[in-house]
Amino acid sequence: MFESNFLTWLLSLEHPILDFFMSLFQLISHEYIYFIFIPIIYWAIHKQTGFQLLSLFLFSMYVNSFIKDVFMIERPEITKLDHGYSFPSNHTQAATTFWGYLIPAVTKQWFTIFACFIIALVAFAQLYSGSHWPFDVLGAIIIGSFLVYASYRSLDWTGGMPERIKLSLWIIIPVALFVLSPDQALYSGLLLGAGIGYHLEQTKNRMDIKVPFIKRVIAIIIGLMGIIALQTVGLYLPDQSAIEFIYAIGIGLWITYIAPILFVSLKIYGQQGNKIGV
Repeated sequence: MFESNFLTWLLSLEHPILDFFMSLFQLISHEYIYFIFIPIIYWAIHKQTGFQLLSLFLFSMYVNSFIKDVFMIERPEITKLDHGYSFPSNHTQAATTFWGYLIPAVTKQWFTIFACFIIALVAFAQLYSGSHWPFDVLGAIIIGSFLVYASYRSLDWTGGMPERIKLSLWIIIPVALFVLSPDQALYSGLLLGAGIGYHLEQTKNRMDIKVPFIKRVIAIIIGLMGIIALQTVGLYLPDQSAIEFIYAIGIGLWITYIAPILFVSLKIYGQQGNKIGV
């Protein structure tokens, strides 16, 4: 009752200007926007941070979709939206995971304030649109924050882990996630492809992104063009979980390994030191 009354009151604040900005913010905070920014971090800013953020974000979105299917909580009747379940809020969890992970990575007070403001704004936009209950937003923030915390804690015991064991985990875990929930084939497939690709990139290619800014821009353009091309191909594939899983593996490999090979082959990037295991 409280949540319904709260949403009714919040929607009573409706104003054309506020509507415009909230709709715009909902659009730019969609999970697919992060699938653009995270590869850019990997390709042109910090490779390790980019991969860790990519893997965490994919797992977070898998968890979000999995929980939705388990609880199957309907969206508020106020807006009569019928696309997907309500709990937890996808946009809010995506923002919490992305910006929350970057807070310790950047370690700047201004960035912490900015990141928290963005998360709060995304949460408010979800409530203002009437597409989620307050508990959906709160739950998403809690889940996203916990996954960020767990991710950083896991770095303590995975840092010195042999590469072969890491590779085994990057194969076993995504496959297990796919078997557990074939409906989330996109996320589990991306995790598998990205994990294998990152291992190969670290041991075989080892791109060095310490190059002039213009070269990084060229690499980003090439990388994004590849993602767009793969997404275009995906539009014509049959709607089957196994095919989506294999297709997602290809995108993950493109992001973490194939595109970096191309960057090095085209002399956009150099290579770091000696290759691991050689």
